[in-house]
Amino acid sequence: MKLGVIGGAGLLGSTSAFLAGTKGYLDEIKLVDIKENLVKNHVMDMGQALHSLSKTKVTYASYSDLSDCDMILITASLPERKVANRLEYLWDNMKIIQPVCENIKANCKETVIINATNPVDIFNYAIWKMLGWDRKKIIGFNGNDTYRLKWAASKVTGKAFKDIDGFAIGEHGNGRINLYNGMTYCGAPLGHNENDINEIENITSNFFSEFNALNSGRTSGWTSAVNIENLIEAVATNSGRVLECSSVLEGEYGLREVSLGVPVSVGAEGILDYRLPELTPAQQVRLNEVSDAMKKIIDDAGF
Repeated sequence: MKLGVIGGAGLLGSTSAFLAGTKGYLDEIKLVDIKENLVKNHVMDMGQALHSLSKTKVTYASYSDLSDCDMILITASLPERKVANRLEYLWDNMKIIQPVCENIKANCKETVIINATNPVDIFNYAIWKMLGWDRKKIIGFNGNDTYRLKWAASKVTGKAFKDIDGFAIGEHGNGRINLYNGMTYCGAPLGHNENDINEIENITSNFFSEFNALNSGRTSGWTSAVNIENLIEAVATNSGRVLECSSVLEGEYGLREVSLGVPVSVGAEGILDYRLPELTPAQQVRLNEVSDAMKKIIDDAGF
């Protein structure tokens, strides 16, 4: 199993590649980036480090070298800057994603794409349109929303993170919808009250603005790497693991022509099936509103 990483010199690409490399389930990781000196530095350093941890090989690559990859991770973007909303990255990163798709289509077979370039939901739809591949091959990474929901619930309730389950759906950003009614602890209802929900909502709603207020020029590399690696492993091992991913919808929740985060089963062919939790009427209304907002942006962007 081979993984290509477009944007391999950057924080998300390099941290995700390294974490996946430590697990040993990949034969090769191919790093692609316009910053040739930095990506070659990663190849030398990462390849050396992995010798004591796994047999995964790390190589420097061009687009033509990705033809035999079983999946491609896209993390390419312009440098991070202080923003109030991930949608502000749209016009910056449009100039990057279009040539990325052109190069993938010219050099690669139809394979699984994991997209982590923000705004993820918009670009996930755009990548699907530009490549023309099966929608289930195009997976948008927005697992941090579900991760932070469980993390915040653990902080508020004092219950172990590993035993809390549940999902956030919708947009990776301000249109995130936390499904509190479906959250569990050790398989039973989490047992959180209204005050707990308000506190969890406050933590998850304010995290991005607090993080960006630091003006570090850095994205959430470590957290993202943990969750991107979950996706990579699910594809590489054909595990069928259920994860929150942005997917182009064709009738799920009554929505079409938009990509939004929903729980899906992930395996070697990409999205294997949809595991849609039942929504309350209020949650469905909110999801419809988010979908309409995303569609307007898609139309304005010319996709």
